[in-house]
Amino acid sequence: MAKPTPLNLLADLAQNDTEAATRELGRLQGLRTQAEQQLAALNKYREEYRARMQAMAQDGMTATRWQDYAQFLTSLDGAIRQQGQALAQAEAALLTGRANWQSQKRRQNSFDTLVARAEAREQAAGARREQRANDEYAARLARAASHRQD
Repeated sequence: MAKPTPLNLLADLAQNDTEAATRELGRLQGLRTQAEQQLAALNKYREEYRARMQAMAQDGMTATRWQDYAQFLTSLDGAIRQQGQALAQAEAALLTGRANWQSQKRRQNSFDTLVARAEAREQAAGARREQRANDEYAARLARAASHRQD
């Protein structure tokens, strides 16, 4: 296990930031999907209402009733425009969230690479220390053996 270093701490923080960005991206995707579904529902309702209005108009409709239907369709069109704007805002927020996630992920990957390199350097230094210790031990044994032969 790697010993805690400032680099490990930064890597952990970067991972936490990436996880938070991932959660936020999921939330934003949910909002976008919800806005899209609401827009689709409004459009479907408008088509059904318009079809109903046409069917009633074929059977004959008073001017007041016609105005009521037309007024409601106008209100519905306004709601559809607003929902279209909400969908556009949700898509823009999703793009921003995606860019943030990508940035956080790159940052995390950079720290992970730095930590891996530092660990590799530490392992190499440890291996050199161990080799040096083994070499010194072997040299002592050789000296001791040569002293005994003298």
